[in-house]
Amino acid sequence: MNSKQLLKFLMLGAAVWLLAGCGPTGDRCRKCGMVVDDHPRWVAGLIDERGVEERFCSPRCMFAHWRSPAGAAGKDAWVTEYYTQQRLPVPEVYFVMGSDVMGPMGRALVPVAGQAAAEGFLQDHRGTRILSPEEITAELLREVASGVTPDSATPTDIEDLH
Repeated sequence: MNSKQLLKFLMLGAAVWLLAGCGPTGDRCRKCGMVVDDHPRWVAGLIDERGVEERFCSPRCMFAHWRSPAGAAGKDAWVTEYYTQQRLPVPEVYFVMGSDVMGPMGRALVPVAGQAAAEGFLQDHRGTRILSPEEITAELLREVASGVTPDSATPTDIEDLH
């Protein structure tokens, strides 16, 4: 290898090394692949069947995974509460759907601690429904993603959800 070839090789190696640091870094959402830390107000997570914490860019992605066969064994789910920005166990919060607050994936399930706070959020942000974690099913997640709720849906809208 002559000196020109060696120089080209070293320059190519340096370029690859420099460009490798230019992409997004950090944990990726287990469901959609977004960089989780890009959306710190929405981070959610759970412990998988191996005992490893999985992180998600939003409660919507976390529930979509948790309510699927791949994530059904998940436990100890948590969300970032909307007002305090504190990590709270899922059973300690209510979720408001249909509001004017958008999450990283668009229409959001907004986690709010306490019934009174959830009712206030619903009024302040034109939400359509307050949900307990048990009420969040795969079908409901399809409604959230489409923006169609049973109260506002036409027969055609309901068919499009399936």
